[in-house]
Order: sequence, then structure tokens, then C-alpha cells
Amino acid sequence: MSVDRELAWTVTLFLGLSGLACTTLAQVLTHRKLSQRLTQTLASACPPITVLKPLKGLDEGLYENLASIARQDYPAFEIIFGVEDPADPAVAVALKIRRDFPHVPMQIVARPGRGALNPKISNLLNMLELAQHDCVLISDSNVWVDPGYLRAIAAELEQPNVGLVSNVIVGRGEETVGALLENLQLCSFVIAGVCFGDALGHPIVVGKSMLLRRSELERLGGLHTMADVMAEDYVLGQRYHGAGLGVVLSAHPVYTENRTWDLSRFVARHVRWAQLRRWGGLSTFIAELLMYPVPWLLASFSLVRDVDAVAATALLGVAWKAIADAALVWHVRGSRPPLSTLVLVPLRDCLLLALWCVALLRRTIVWRGNRRRIGPGTSLMPVTPALEQTRSEAY
Repeated sequence: MSVDRELAWTVTLFLGLSGLACTTLAQVLTHRKLSQRLTQTLASACPPITVLKPLKGLDEGLYENLASIARQDYPAFEIIFGVEDPADPAVAVALKIRRDFPHVPMQIVARPGRGALNPKISNLLNMLELAQHDCVLISDSNVWVDPGYLRAIAAELEQPNVGLVSNVIVGRGEETVGALLENLQLCSFVIAGVCFGDALGHPIVVGKSMLLRRSELERLGGLHTMADVMAEDYVLGQRYHGAGLGVVLSAHPVYTENRTWDLSRFVARHVRWAQLRRWGGLSTFIAELLMYPVPWLLASFSLVRDVDAVAATALLGVAWKAIADAALVWHVRGSRPPLSTLVLVPLRDCLLLALWCVALLRRTIVWRGNRRRIGPGTSLMPVTPALEQTRSEAY
């Protein structure tokens, strides 16, 4: 065996085994975090809460998702739905929710945005004007929650010096391979990364569920300062953390229904999310290479198939990663995942490493039909015709 080849398999095997150790540690921390739900206490005082629900289009399971908020076992809360286009089909669903749950105060805001480059922030600013309560929950339209959700996160916000509460996100409901990949990613890579950051004291907030106090948010600059930021959830978490306010990751899960995704939608979502992580912090993005151990293990196997001990170690590492991810999905969802998960884990890791490479170089981002240029801190800039031409030549 040549010296170059020996160096190559040594490096790739080292990266693979190091990555396996990192992902295993993250998963152990995730299992510990999820077990905290069993000992969670509910809020003794239940401050009134305004729930902000930005809407656009018909998400899968939209009626059930919105109804789950209306069914909360909580003494005082209101729901504000927001859309930028009065003709959006989500408006009809919101109207049906208001008819079906007349005991819950609800408003529907349908007006154009404020010109923010982040369209979600435009929508939220319109809704926030009508909020009646200091405690505000930002809750995405594609999440489903159980009836004890508001009590659980209100209890977290009651803790001393806590300023923001987010939740672990669980994907479920897959009927296609693309949806299964998405739910697998949420229930393994994403949840493990969020719990790993929580354990290290580096909050990683996912904006599908954020409970905060409006008065504290205004003292920190207000939501309008996120108008031209793509990863407003992560940046808000860092802002609260930097101000000395606690950012709590609640073990109480919120569920997102992903049923009929195709592969192209999965790829588009995770190119965008990888870009957010890349522009949110390059050093942590580079370190993320260790979160994809399978490609490195397979590379070392391909280089040393004739060395039995090394080849066996690489293949056992791949098998361990597949089993560990499947076990985490089982724990997160409380039900056994499809057996195909064991095959999809290695394929997903290889695909995501390729998407990581794309995100490292790409400067434009596409979200719900909006194209923006992204920069440090996930700041957004308009895409000019000249930049569009440059992009088309580069890609």
C-alpha cells in the first residue's frame, strides 16, 4: 500500500470515528434531555399568552395543527393568525378554526408586509401590533401540540431569569421517501444538535416554537431589528443569551407533520438550512463535518477493503450510526420507525455532506418563492439583476 493511500485511509477513518464519537455523545445528551419531560412541572401561575400564528398556503395537516392550539388546557390565551395576502387559502382554514372554537379569542390579520426581507418577520410585526398580552408565543403553522403544551412552556418561562423558551421538534407522518428523510433529519441530526448546544451552554433556538415576553424583547431592540435577518430564531436566542437572560430548551415536544414531501423539497430545505448555519458561524459550520461520520467511514472502507480489521471497523461504524439514529427516532416519537430508516441513515449522511459543500459556496437563498442574498450573521440583501446573472453563470 502506498504512503499516500495509507495516509488517506488513516485520515478518513480518524474523521469517521471522531464523528461517530461526537454524534453518539450528542445522542446520549438528547436521550437525557427527553427524559426530563417525565419530571416536568406545570405552571403554578399561568400568565395570559398571545399566540402568533404566521400563515402562508396550506401546510400538511393545517387544520389539525391550528386546532391543537385552540384546544389548549390553559386559562387565558388568544390566537392571532396572520397572512400577507387576503386571498391566501390559509385564511379559510383560520376562519373555520374561529367558528369551531368560539370560546377562544381569535383575530385574523390579512395585510401586506412591512417590507422586511424576511417575510416571516413582516407577518409577525403585523400581528404583534394587536397582541393583548406581554407573554407572546411565536408558533409556526406546521406544528401540532398536545393540550398541556402551554402549561409546560409557561412553567419554563416562570423560572428565575428565563427570557425565552423553545422546544424540541419532532417530525412524523411520512408517506414518501422525501418525508421520511425530513422526519429522520429532524428526529436525529437536528434534535441532537440542538440538545448538544443546550448542554454546552450555546442555545440553538428553532423558531417553530418560541415563548418570550414582549417587554423584554423590546428592551433587546424589538422584533423589527430581525427584519433583514434570515435566522431570526437563532439570532434572537443569541441576543437573549448575550444579555444574560436564560434561553431554555423545553423537553416538551412540538410535532411537525411531513407527509408527502418529494426528494427535491428535502434537498431545497436542507441547502437553505445549511446556508443558515454556514453564515451563522463559519467555525461551528466547519466543525459540523464531524456530524456526518458515515461518508468518512465509507471512504476509509473503499481505500482499505483488503485490510480486514480496518474495513470491519468502518462497516461496524456505519451500522452503529444507522442503529443509533433509528433508536433516537424511536425514543423521540415513542414508536418504532420504518425498517427502511436503517438504510436511509447512511444515504442521508452522504447526501447532507454534499449539501454542506453546496452551502459552503452558495450566497443566494430561496424560501417560499423569495430569493435573497445572504451574508454574515444570516443578514439578507436583495438580489439585483446583476447578482442573478452572476448566480446563473456560477450554478
